[in-house]
Amino acid sequence: RRWYRDWYAPNNATLVVVGDVDHATVFAQAADTYGKVAAANALPQRPVIEEPPQRGVRRAVVRAPAELPYLAMAWSAPTLRDPAGDEDVYALQVLAAVLDGYTGARLPREIVRGTQVAVSAGAGYDGIGRGPSLFYMDGSPADGKTVADLEAALRAEIARIQADGIGADELARVKIQAVASRVYQRDSLMGQAMEIGALETIGLSWRDEAVMLERLRAVTAAQVQSVAQRYFGDERLTVVVLDPLPLAATARRPALPTRH
Repeated sequence: RRWYRDWYAPNNATLVVVGDVDHATVFAQAADTYGKVAAANALPQRPVIEEPPQRGVRRAVVRAPAELPYLAMAWSAPTLRDPAGDEDVYALQVLAAVLDGYTGARLPREIVRGTQVAVSAGAGYDGIGRGPSLFYMDGSPADGKTVADLEAALRAEIARIQADGIGADELARVKIQAVASRVYQRDSLMGQAMEIGALETIGLSWRDEAVMLERLRAVTAAQVQSVAQRYFGDERLTVVVLDPLPLAATARRPALPTRH
C-alpha cells in the first residue's frame, strides 16, 4: 500500500493515446477521468542505481529440475542517456544483431549448425532503461558437450570480432534487419504506444526515436569492433549456470531457449 501511495500518482504517470483521434476530445476526456485523482504532494527521491565495482568474473550455479543445462553470460554495458551522442549503445545493438539478429547470424550459424556445440545460442542487448544495462549471451550445450564447451565457444565468437571485425556486407545486412525491426514495431497501435511510453517513462522523449534510428543507421564496422574490444573483459562479466536436476515423470517438456 505504501508503494502504491508513493508512486502510483498522476504526476508520476504517462498517458499515451495513439490512433486517429481528436486531440481536444482526448485531452478533455483525460482531464475529466484523471483530473479527479489527487496528485502526490512530493514524489520520493529516485535512488541512483549503480553496480559495485567488479574485480573479476562473478559465477553462480543454480540447481533446479530441467531437461538441459543452461548457460547465461552477462557483461555490464552502457545505458542510453544521450540519444545523439551515446555511440557505443548503437554499436552494441548492432553487435547483438551480428551475433543473433537473424537466421544466418554468427551464433546460430557457427555454434548451433556449424560446430554443433549448442542446441541453442543467443545474444541480446537493449541499453534503454533507468538503471544499468547488460549485454548477454546464453544457450544450452548439445548432447556430449558441457557448459564449459559452450562458454568457450561464445567467448571465441566475441574474440573473433575483437580481432577481425565484421565485413561490410554483414554490417549492411544486420543494420537493415535492426532498423526494420524497429520500424515494424510501429505497424501496430500497441507498438507505437509502448515505444512512446517507454521513452517518456525513462526520462527520454518520444521525439528521440528519430535520432536513435539515424544513429543506428550510422554505425560503422570500426565502432562494432571497438565496443567488442572494450566491453567484454572479465571485470564486467557474470556467469550463471543451470545445473539440471531430474524432472518429475509427469513434468511437461520445457521449450528450449529461443533466439533473442
